[in-house]
Amino acid sequence: MKFADIAPRPKQVLWGLGGAVVVFGVLVAIAYSRTSIPNPSEIASAQTTTIYFSNGQPLARLGATNRTDVPLSEIPIGVQHAVLAAEDRHFYSEPGVSPTGIVRALWVDLRGGDITQGGSTITQQYVKNAYLSPRRSLSRKLKEIFIATKLGQTRSKATILDDYLNTIYFGRNAYGIQAAAQAYFPGVTDVSQLTTAQGALLAAVVRGPSLYDPQINATTRANAIARWHYVINGMVSQGWLTASQAASLHFPATNKLADVAAQCAGSNCYIRDAVEHELTTSDGLTQSQLDLGGYKIVTTINQTDQRSLRNAEKAILPKNNRGTPQSGAASIQPGTGAIQALYGGYRYCHDPTQNKDACIDLSGATGQWARPPGSSFKAFTLLAALQKGISLNQPFNGPPVVTVDGTQIHNSSPGESCYGCSLVKAFAESINTIFVPLAQQVGPQNVVNAAYAAGIPKSRNLAAVPDISLGPDSVSPLDLANAYATIAAQGVYAKPYLVKSVTTSGGQQVYKADPQPKQVLSKAVVSDEIYAMTKVLGPGGTAFGRSLTGRPAAGKTGTTDNNTNAWFTGFTPQLCTSVWIGNVDPTQTVEGAGIGEVFGGTLPAEIWQQMMNAALAGKPVLQFPKAANVGTTKPTSSPSNSPSPTATATVTVTPTITPTITPTITPTTPTGTPTTTPTGTPTASSTATAAATAEGPATTAADRVRRRHRRH
Repeated sequence: MKFADIAPRPKQVLWGLGGAVVVFGVLVAIAYSRTSIPNPSEIASAQTTTIYFSNGQPLARLGATNRTDVPLSEIPIGVQHAVLAAEDRHFYSEPGVSPTGIVRALWVDLRGGDITQGGSTITQQYVKNAYLSPRRSLSRKLKEIFIATKLGQTRSKATILDDYLNTIYFGRNAYGIQAAAQAYFPGVTDVSQLTTAQGALLAAVVRGPSLYDPQINATTRANAIARWHYVINGMVSQGWLTASQAASLHFPATNKLADVAAQCAGSNCYIRDAVEHELTTSDGLTQSQLDLGGYKIVTTINQTDQRSLRNAEKAILPKNNRGTPQSGAASIQPGTGAIQALYGGYRYCHDPTQNKDACIDLSGATGQWARPPGSSFKAFTLLAALQKGISLNQPFNGPPVVTVDGTQIHNSSPGESCYGCSLVKAFAESINTIFVPLAQQVGPQNVVNAAYAAGIPKSRNLAAVPDISLGPDSVSPLDLANAYATIAAQGVYAKPYLVKSVTTSGGQQVYKADPQPKQVLSKAVVSDEIYAMTKVLGPGGTAFGRSLTGRPAAGKTGTTDNNTNAWFTGFTPQLCTSVWIGNVDPTQTVEGAGIGEVFGGTLPAEIWQQMMNAALAGKPVLQFPKAANVGTTKPTSSPSNSPSPTATATVTVTPTITPTITPTITPTTPTGTPTTTPTGTPTASSTATAAATAEGPATTAADRVRRRHRRH
C-alpha cells in the first residue's frame, strides 16, 4: 500500500482542523461560563505574610496593611490621568483585555518562556492582583482573561478604575491611593489634596515600589525622576496636559521612609528585604501578593548561623551611626547554594541623614551593593594557573615592584619581596608582584572565566586585565561567598537562593526552590586550590592566627589601595562566609579603634573566625581533600645571584599579550619543598598613589596605569 493511499486528503485535514477549533471553542466557552467574579470585598481581609528561619521559627513579617477606600469622585482628575498615562493610556477605549498582550504571552509561553506575560491593561492588572494566586500556569492566565473579560462586560470603566486605585500597592505598606497619598507626601491628609505632580509620582511608583520610591537610595530616586517624566509626557501626548502646564510642574518632595521596626528587628530586616527581592524578581510573585496573601515563607537562613554572624559583627565591629566603618557579610552552604546567614549592616535604616547606606543591604542579597575585593581575586588567578598546568611548587621571583602594562605593582609593604617563592607560598603571603604577572602569563580572560565559573555573576563585567589578581572590579559579599563555596564543594556550583518554599494560609504550596548543583571545576584542580588556601591561615599567611578551633579551614584576605576595603572569605566543607568592612565614603581608609588601619587579616578575619567557630560548634569535623599535585614544576635558567631587594622588575607586554619577563621575576629552579614561612610581616602601605574603584568596575586603562597597587 502506498503512502498516498493512506494519507489524509486536504478536505479531511480541513475538517479535522475545523473540528478541533470547534471543540476548543466549546471548552473555552464552558470554562468561561463557569468562571465567576470573586467578591472584591474579600481583598479587604488581607492576612499578614510571615517569613521563617529554616527551622520554622519566625524571622520577620510582611503586610501591615494600610488601606482606606475612597470614591473615584474624590480623586483629582489629574491624578487619575497620571495613573492612566503610566499604566494604560487607552483604558477608556479598549476592552478589558489586551489581545496583543495575550498573543504575545501565548507566543512566549509556547516557546518555553515563563507564563508571566500579558497582564497589560488596568483591568487585567486589577484581576491579577485582587483575585488570583501567584502560581504561574496557563490555567491561571486563562482565568485572568475570563475574569477581566466579564468585568469589562458587567462593570463600568469608572467602577473598575475605582477598584483598581483602591487596591493597588504603592509601597510603604500603602494599599490604595488614599493610603499612598498620606504615606508619601508631607502635609497631605486626604487624596483630594494631591497635585498633578504628586499624582504622577504615585503613578510612577505603581510599576515597582522597591525600584521607584525616591527615598530608598540614589538609584531609586533617579529611576523615580525618569519614570515621573515619562508619566508627565504621556499625559501631554494624550491631551490631558498642555506642554506649558507640564513645563511648570516640578518633581515633588516626599516623606522619609516610615519606620518598619514592628515588622522585623535589626539585621533581620535586611533578610526580609532580600526575601522580597528574590520572590519579586525571580520567582514570579508581586509585592502586593506577598503583603496581602498571608503566605508562609520558609527561608534557608539557619537561625544558629545567623545569630553567630550577628553576634560576631556586634562584638568586633566599631559601632556608630555614620557608617565608619560598616560591614556586610554572607554565608552559604557549599554545594547547595542555600544562603545560611546574611548581615546587611548595623541598625537597619537608622538615621540615613548620617549614613546614606543605612537602608541598603550590604551583603549584596538585594543586588544593590558591591565593592572591590582586593586580593580575594588571587584565588581565581590561582585557579586559572592550576588549570594551565602550573604546579603549586613552581617557584617565582617577586621583587618589591614590577611594571605590567605600564602599571607599577607594589607589594603590601615597602621593599617587601619574595625571591624563589613557590606559588603556594606566594598565595599565602599574597605577593602582588608575582600574581599580577601570573595573571598576564595564564591570560587575564582565563582568570575572568575561572571567576565566572566559580560563581561571580557575569553582570559584574569583570575586565580581562592583568591586575584582575588585585580585584579592581566590584563584587558583593554574597558573590564572593558563593564563588568560594564552589571551591569548598570541590568544584560544585549552585546558584545562591534564600527562599525554600512559599505556601498559602490554606497549605497550598505556590513555590518550592529547585537548586540544581553542577560540577564546574576539576576536582583535582580544586583540591590543590584548597590546599593553597589553607596556608593563608597558617604561619606566614596573611590571616595567620585566624584559623578555626579543632577543624581545618581555608580562605583568602583582600585589602584594596589605601585600605579602603578589607575582606576575608573563608570556608570549611560545610560552610563558607565572606565578610567585608569599609566606609560610606569609598575613598576613606578603614580604621579600627586601637588597631589603626584595617586589613583583610584583621577585623574581617576576626569576625569570620568568631562567627564560624560559633556556627560550627558541635558539628562534625570534616576534612578537605588531599592535594592532587596537578601540573608540573618547570626549572628555568635564572641568575646565580639573587637580585637586591630594591630591584624593580619590568614586564614588557607584546601586542599578543604574551609577557616577556626579565630574569628577576622569571620562575627559578626549585630548591626543595615549598614553605609558607613569611619573608616579612605585611604592613599597611602609606605610599599608594590612588584609591581603588569603590563602586563598579574600573573605567579605563588609564585609571589602572595611574594606580600603584599595594593590595593583599
